[in-house]
Amino acid sequence: KLLIKGKSMVSEEMGLNAFLEGQGVEVVETDLGEFIIQRAGESPSHIVAPAVHKDRQEVAALFRREFPGELPAGPEGEAIDAMTAAARRLLRARFREARVGLSGVNFAVAETGTLCLVENEGNGRLCTTAPEVHIAVMGIEKVVPRLEQIPPLLTLLTRSATGQPITTYFNMISSPRRTGEKDGPSEVHLVLLDNGRSRMYADPELRDGLRCIRCGACINHCPVYVRLGGHAYGTVYPGPIGTVIEPQLQGIASQGELASASTLCGACAEVCPVRIPLPKLINRLRYEGVRSDAATGPSGVLHRGARRKPLEALVWRLWAWLHANPVLYRGATRLAALLRWLQPESLGPWTRTRTAPRLAPKGLHRLAQEQGFDSQGGGSPGRRQEPGRDEDGLGPEWERRLAATAPVAEAVREVGA
Repeated sequence: KLLIKGKSMVSEEMGLNAFLEGQGVEVVETDLGEFIIQRAGESPSHIVAPAVHKDRQEVAALFRREFPGELPAGPEGEAIDAMTAAARRLLRARFREARVGLSGVNFAVAETGTLCLVENEGNGRLCTTAPEVHIAVMGIEKVVPRLEQIPPLLTLLTRSATGQPITTYFNMISSPRRTGEKDGPSEVHLVLLDNGRSRMYADPELRDGLRCIRCGACINHCPVYVRLGGHAYGTVYPGPIGTVIEPQLQGIASQGELASASTLCGACAEVCPVRIPLPKLINRLRYEGVRSDAATGPSGVLHRGARRKPLEALVWRLWAWLHANPVLYRGATRLAALLRWLQPESLGPWTRTRTAPRLAPKGLHRLAQEQGFDSQGGGSPGRRQEPGRDEDGLGPEWERRLAATAPVAEAVREVGA
């Protein structure tokens, strides 16, 4: 029993490889990156480049261990061309043996029943045409109404994923092999996966995450992913899109902490080709994790409120109360400054690799008053004023810049009129 397999993140989401191997089926990944990490016993670290965390020396050592004699000795065996040729030789034989091939789907056209596969290596085409049976797996969000909508989506995907105007291969499969055709499978089976996607779609805000075309642009620009790598997330989908999708698929209780693994810098939203407001959705999931009510709204987010901690909630209530009462706030900050020597050295996991910040002996307001600034601001006599500047701190340089922008402002006003 042999199954050759093209790249598919949905199959990773399903845990399909482990299940089939448990049933006695040999599964062979044919995408080069997936082939490498399968032999290494690892999971993908990126949705486009699964083995991006490995360098060529590591891959060469893996090939020499798993396939003795396939690579030349010495530095020549660490050349990328040599390793690619070795993988090609090994996989060609498996393509000839397999009766069943499995692939993912980038887009599915409802109008024509066409399955669209985007790839660069050609393994996807072999998986879908060489075996007698082709099984395609996809999430229900990949369905596109009409064929005419595919070209713009393809352009967005290839340019955002790899920077190419178009990939080397673009496969469109609309049926099994027909009479007179020389290649193609005799059977084509399509598996549509929900796995919580309908629940996501029910929420008017969270449904935006289903627009994802799996280009990986948000991952490439995420400062958290760049420093930690994909395996640190412990999920199928890493990076910002994984931070949005995984807590909804698996529940807040098990994956809600991902929403905190974000700086909310907005880089992901800037580069997203389909304009998913990722920081907004991440903030929403943070709220869902700590909300206090047990209402079941239309979103049906699993385990909402699972990350709420009573003590932490009490601390934030006190914080809000103090900041709403100026007199109490000033008294509390002065008392905290006097008792700063009681502050603990350790503040939990955060201080394992950091020094705990110490409270200052004087607050900002006291320092400002000692420097001669009036607490009310404005042009009061107590506010310090530098020579050559007016009460607002503006000097001659600012006046020159303002005068230089006057023609531009006038032109804008004329256009608006």
